[in-house]
Amino acid sequence: MSSTYLTSADMSMISRLVAEVRESQTFRNLPRETAAARFLIKQYEENLTAEPELREKLALYLEALEITAPNDNGASGRLPRTEAKRFIDNDSDGTRRRLTETKRRNQLI
Repeated sequence: MSSTYLTSADMSMISRLVAEVRESQTFRNLPRETAAARFLIKQYEENLTAEPELREKLALYLEALEITAPNDNGASGRLPRTEAKRFIDNDSDGTRRRLTETKRRNQLI
């Protein structure tokens, strides 16, 4: 940990930048806001204190955070396509068989 301390002015600027992140979302996303705050504090520890530069770096960081989902260990944050899902052809509980029998029984002649 660095020996530099954040002043109240520094904390106010971090709070403003995190509030901008919060306003850009439809629903509040606490993990994203926490990641943004931690990123900004890390940048302060590396002596980057200009608000416009921090805003630009934060935007790039959040964009990269959107691309990689933390729950997939760096994999794409998108859900798998439905066409690529594996079709399991196992009717061990008989639901498909009962469905086809009911369908045949209810067909109009």
